[in-house]
Amino acid sequence: MTRAFRWLPHDGRRHAIRRELVPGDETTTLCGLPLTVPPAQPYTCWCWPTCPDCDTAWRAHEGISAFPRPRGARAAVSAP
Repeated sequence: MTRAFRWLPHDGRRHAIRRELVPGDETTTLCGLPLTVPPAQPYTCWCWPTCPDCDTAWRAHEGISAFPRPRGARAAVSAP
């Protein structure tokens, strides 16, 4: 499955943008920040904090539960 969005470091955080964008395209991140897609990956470190607003919007689009899971929620564990 191909996801609709990809992650890009911008303005101190990892933000989600539409996957099909190419260098030079003007867009907005899922949280609404204006951005021009850079011609090359300008950062060598991807360990930037994730933008919480982009994360929330991305999870809603993908049908993924909010992070972190609510207290008391437990993942199903299969017995070996």
